[in-house]
Amino acid sequence: MTHNRKILLVTPSSPFSPQSGAEQRTALLYEALLQLGQTDVLLVSPTDLSSRVSTAKDDRIIAELLWKKSRFGISKYAPQTFSETEGAPRKPDYRQYDMIVGRYLNPICKLHLPRDIPTIVDLDDWQKSYGTDNGFSPSAVAQRLKQTYAAWLAKRQLGRFNGFFFVSERDRNSEPQRLSATLPNIPFAPPKIPLPDNVSSNILFVGALWYAPNSNGIDHFLANCWPRIRSAVPTATLSLIGAAPQETRKNWEKHPGVSAPGFVDDLGDAYRSAAFTIAPIYFGGGTNIKVVESLAFGRACVTTPHCASAFESDLVAGKAISVAADDDTFVDHCITMLSNPARRHEQAEIGHQIVSTIYNRDTFTRKVLDLADKVLVARAPILG
Repeated sequence: MTHNRKILLVTPSSPFSPQSGAEQRTALLYEALLQLGQTDVLLVSPTDLSSRVSTAKDDRIIAELLWKKSRFGISKYAPQTFSETEGAPRKPDYRQYDMIVGRYLNPICKLHLPRDIPTIVDLDDWQKSYGTDNGFSPSAVAQRLKQTYAAWLAKRQLGRFNGFFFVSERDRNSEPQRLSATLPNIPFAPPKIPLPDNVSSNILFVGALWYAPNSNGIDHFLANCWPRIRSAVPTATLSLIGAAPQETRKNWEKHPGVSAPGFVDDLGDAYRSAAFTIAPIYFGGGTNIKVVESLAFGRACVTTPHCASAFESDLVAGKAISVAADDDTFVDHCITMLSNPARRHEQAEIGHQIVSTIYNRDTFTRKVLDLADKVLVARAPILG
């Protein structure tokens, strides 16, 4: 591969201030693309106003394209016309790039891209689910219709692009005919060695707690699991780490033994004080970085089949995570982890070995460059 290409990364979030898991994946993708050549960053994000070109706050970003949100789903992925105003940068000339890479499907779909420029899209939230209600109430039926329609509409867009990153084999197998690679989420800043086990009775959750799948999962856990865990292990505590509205955090802290401090600067301290982690997530998309991050820090994790389905071939097969199909099993796993330090230490060791081998930056970068190479070769003109 020639490493003097010019690449455009289209993203709704900056790679230069990685705090959330989504921002960290953007940063990792940007760093990998730099191995391929000069990489410009173009922000593409929604607005309630008209679609226009704006100057980005960070001068490392060439521009920000703001697209007007639409009420009608059929136009969700329609390319936009971005007006240029005095003092704002001009729209980029897409033909100056050897490849254009989109972080998420929606932002890159907003651009009028030349058909002959190779493109890759990161389908991080592919096959996203919108809830867990399987009944026949109006809300449950509406939820399923929304999910089916969203999946159909997204699938229709794939023919506009040349290659795709999926976060798991589960997602990639849904589109076997596409030129693609599995690019799992990885821990952004794991410790060089796993944290030592401790005698803590603290259970930890780490994640963006404003995000509906996370907040709904915590609500469910507190209502259906936490009282029984506290009854069995009265010294048990629960730390909920991640940004969330203050009122929401206050309501969670009304439960005995629960603290919800919000965003913290040092995740190492949070993991160091934890016995193990939980990921009670029942819907959403992508892979939950909180699972592999926990194992990278040396902490066992109790999770749901929804999360575990992204790790069937490694973490599940290697018995590196505890998977709970129902609330009773989730409670049992948590009580076991609290009362059996040897068991959680064994599981954490297995998980750390798998994560450090598979979910690391070198592997992430290699997969980005391998797919880029294949797309560039597939799109290269035939000479002679």
